[in-house]
Amino acid sequence: MNEGLISKRYAKALYQYAEQRHEEQALYNRMKALLESLHAFPELHETLCSPMVSAGEKETLLCHAAKDSPEESYLGFVRLILANRREKSLMKIALSYTEYYLRKKRISVVHLTFATEMPQKILSRMQDDFARITHGEVELSVRTDPSVGGGFIFQIHDRRLDASVAGQLARMRKQILEENKYSL
Repeated sequence: MNEGLISKRYAKALYQYAEQRHEEQALYNRMKALLESLHAFPELHETLCSPMVSAGEKETLLCHAAKDSPEESYLGFVRLILANRREKSLMKIALSYTEYYLRKKRISVVHLTFATEMPQKILSRMQDDFARITHGEVELSVRTDPSVGGGFIFQIHDRRLDASVAGQLARMRKQILEENKYSL
């Protein structure tokens, strides 16, 4: 069966289970923490997929990876994954759950990248403006990257606006090369 389809089915069932327990938001936060751990420590995924590690040890690792003391819906999810030997699909299932949660709750994630740190007051105002424009909640993901040189990079869903100095310079360089490629 297609791994993408499997992860979506698990995510939908998990959301419904968590919703019955009124734990869908807590589980969303737990899945984000799990994804952060899996990204930060690639060897964790390898360990979870190893047949040499017992299911009990894997459960303990997954509880620690998701931070704090997990809710019953998360524990049930972990036990189901381990019982069905879906450890390899864990990252995709967690990602599918977060996407499904955001879609069900009508939350848009806005990714912003600035050259320097922005004051919280400005970020709050931006979040309010984005919420008004999208007619839903907005979750801001803010990064600081000095390589943008100034300006910002804005991304929501599949749309991206690069208004950074580095982006403008790259576009100018490309344009100059295109205009002069035949004159060389």
